[in-house]
Amino acid sequence: MSTRDRASPRGSRSRGVWRSAGPTAQPRGTAGQPLLLHAALRAARSERKFIHVNLDSPRRKARRVSQTRPARVASRSELRSQMRRTVRETVRGAILDAAEELIARHGLHDAALVQIARRAGVAVGTLYNYFTDRDALIRDLFESRRATLRPRLLAAITGGDELAFEPRLRRFVREVFEAFESHRGFLKLAIENEHAKPSGSTTPQDLLAGVRDIVAAGVREGAVPADRAELLPLVITSVIKSIVVHRIQAGGELAGDAEPLVDLVLGGVRSAR
Repeated sequence: MSTRDRASPRGSRSRGVWRSAGPTAQPRGTAGQPLLLHAALRAARSERKFIHVNLDSPRRKARRVSQTRPARVASRSELRSQMRRTVRETVRGAILDAAEELIARHGLHDAALVQIARRAGVAVGTLYNYFTDRDALIRDLFESRRATLRPRLLAAITGGDELAFEPRLRRFVREVFEAFESHRGFLKLAIENEHAKPSGSTTPQDLLAGVRDIVAAGVREGAVPADRAELLPLVITSVIKSIVVHRIQAGGELAGDAEPLVDLVLGGVRSAR
């Protein structure tokens, strides 16, 4: 093999051209096959370098221990504390359910604490472990039911903003009626005890704000006259409230009123255009 065909430390040179020493190199010259084998062995040796790894180093031992360590088991005191919280929430929920049912059936003043305790399956004295007095029980009942109703109303208000005015309005009214229907017992209690219910409800304001957003989109779309944009949200929310109060007191279902209500609203809007 000539000096020009001899492999150099950095690669192979054939006919004055430097080429890679990797396994895909295509050397030139009469001694191509021995040169190709030599270059492939060099590449293999360079790619398979020995790296010293200390498998018994403190860091690796600690990592192995942490990976094999079993999950922490709660202590007996923690388990007892968790069980007490679960039982307390269960009993509290049973008392509120019983209070809602009996107040809706007999009225706010005729639902005695003795009846509520009996319906919940607890002693009368147990009630006072959860509520300081009757007013606290009623206040907690309203707050807990509002806390479950409001997310559904907000979902109806904020959802469907990608829709056009008419399908968005229909979706809104339908989902609002469905949310009220799912809390029928609480609404009956609230309607019949309007004077006694705690203040703080934002439902009317939430509904009005939602309808205003929908109507504003209808104005931009050209489906609602601009001179009706202020009055129309007030009309829609007032009609929704009137229908809910009537159906809750009379015992009718709300679901079938959504489409006729929207038809009446749209009919008035179209006649004004």
